[in-house]
Amino acid sequence: MTPNHTPNGQPSLADLTVRFLATRPDAAAAAAVGPADGEVEPHEVAAGFRVEPRAAWADATAPVGLVKLPVPADWAGLVGQPAAAFAVPMAAGNFPQRVKDLHPLLTKFDPAALRPTGSPPAVGSNALRTWVEKQAKAADPAGRLLAAGVARAAGDVERAGAILTDAEALCTGDLRAVWENERAALLWQTGRCDEAAAAWDAMTDTPAVRFNRGMARLFLGRSAEARAELAKAVEALPEAGGWNALARLYLAVAEING
Repeated sequence: MTPNHTPNGQPSLADLTVRFLATRPDAAAAAAVGPADGEVEPHEVAAGFRVEPRAAWADATAPVGLVKLPVPADWAGLVGQPAAAFAVPMAAGNFPQRVKDLHPLLTKFDPAALRPTGSPPAVGSNALRTWVEKQAKAADPAGRLLAAGVARAAGDVERAGAILTDAEALCTGDLRAVWENERAALLWQTGRCDEAAAAWDAMTDTPAVRFNRGMARLFLGRSAEARAELAKAVEALPEAGGWNALARLYLAVAEING
C-alpha cells in the first residue's frame, strides 16, 4: 500500500496510527484504521488490544540493555491488564503497547487529563513480585534497574524507589544515565510530572531521554516544544521497534496540537 503523506512530506496521522497498531501482533484482526478524506476516523481505532508478552518484554528491557533476559513469571498477566496508559515514558518495565486506547490521543486531546496524577494501583501478581525481589539482588546493576522498572510498571512505586536507591551506588559509567532516567520515570508515574520533565532536561542526550523530553512536553501541554525532541527520538530509535512507532505517533499528535 502506498503511504499517504501530508504536505510537509510526513506520513499522515492515519498511516502513523496504522503503523503503531501494527506493532501489536493481532492488530489486523482486532481493528481496521483507514483514511477518510485524508483524516483518521477515530471511532474505528479499537481499544483494548491483546498485547503479545514477548514483544512487550523486548521493549520493556531495551532501556537497560537486557533484551535477552527471559520473560519473568506472570509477565503476561501484567501486560494483559485492561487499564490503558497514555503518557508512557521510555523506561524499564514500560512498553509502547500500554497505550491501548488511541481515542483520547486522536480526538479532543487533553494532556492534563491523560498524564499521571498520582501513584497507580498495584496490579502485579505474587509471582511477578517474587521475580522482582530475586532480580533486585542481581549482581548486575542493570538487572536491579529492570527490577525497579517492573515494580513501577506493576504499580509498586515504593518498592521501585527503594530498589533504585539501593542500586544508585552501583550505577556508574553508562549505567548512571540509565539510573537517572529510571528515577525520572518514577517521578513521572507518581504524578510529579514537572519534576520529571526538569530531570530529563538536565540529562545527557540519549534516545530514551529525547523520547521522554518530547513525551513530557506533549503531556504538559507544550506541543510545539515537544516536536523537536520527538523528531530527534524518531531519528535515533530503531525503526523496527515499538518505541520508534510510539515516538512517531506522539510526534503526529504534537504536530496537530502545536
